[in-house]
Amino acid sequence: MYLARTNIGNQTHYNIRETFLDGDCLKSRELFYLGTDPSRYIIYPGGKGYYFDEVVEETLQEHGVNPTQEELDQIFWDFLDPEIQRVIRGFEKKTKTPLSVSDKGVQDFHLFDKRRVHFLRFGTMDQQRIHQIPDKFFRALRNKSRDEIEQYFMGEERILRPRELIRYLSVIFGLEQRLLYVQPDQTGNGLQQEKVDTLFIESVCDLNQDDTFWAGMPRTDKLQGYLRRYVIFYFDHAVQQAAPIPRYLHEFMNRHRTYRPPKKVRLNMAEASRLFGTTWERLRQMDRETFTRLYRKQALKFHPDQGGSQKTFIKLTKLYENLMKKKDRN
Repeated sequence: MYLARTNIGNQTHYNIRETFLDGDCLKSRELFYLGTDPSRYIIYPGGKGYYFDEVVEETLQEHGVNPTQEELDQIFWDFLDPEIQRVIRGFEKKTKTPLSVSDKGVQDFHLFDKRRVHFLRFGTMDQQRIHQIPDKFFRALRNKSRDEIEQYFMGEERILRPRELIRYLSVIFGLEQRLLYVQPDQTGNGLQQEKVDTLFIESVCDLNQDDTFWAGMPRTDKLQGYLRRYVIFYFDHAVQQAAPIPRYLHEFMNRHRTYRPPKKVRLNMAEASRLFGTTWERLRQMDRETFTRLYRKQALKFHPDQGGSQKTFIKLTKLYENLMKKKDRN
């Protein structure tokens, strides 16, 4: 079970929802509507005691759910009296909600979710090694439906300050990588901001059309509500702060554009391009099978038995092994 928040007009409405397994897909269902004030279902008889309105448990039981006291505490935690919260913490009663679905199998985590977890944990824009992080780092997302995951991030993102939203949005939507392929605009900051805005909207639309990401949720022709809040974040906070996104990100871009690899690395890149008969960028982009086929073709050409040089053949093989190791790491 989890508490879901939905903004309607100027009010926040609350629901108790549950993730359940439907075939191979994790979905969510409504269990109980709490209205705009869940605290009205908390009853304080006196002293440090409290209990929850019987209608909550009765309704949940009608749906086949028998909640524990700890589970209800977690649902209503933000609405409990602060003194009661202090007492519960003292007795260590607040625990994690048990998983409501089977923990069998391995759950793939979407890159967008990984980026969010990584930034919220470390607060850094450097996510080059994110694919090497073990899945247990993302265990907070395990066995959650898309709706429950988005509700989880809504809660976690409350720790972000307005100035941190700039970096957060640029990281989770991969704006810094996309801007590396955009030439700097020398005509003025206004046009550069327009380019950044366009890239942001394109990234949002791409994610909105990702059926794998939204699996288990009703499809819509409009922008998903959970993405609309990011658009609001962007235009309410990021853009209004004197256009800091292009300035910040293009400083990042320029550092990469002016970077030159060490001489030894440049020589290896040039030699690899010469021996494999293609550009270094093309070599990096090749998948393992294509690269292996190219190596075998060039190996026949440079093999000593075919009249080639043994020294050249050894260099080709060494470059092949090193590049394969890089592809494995990536």
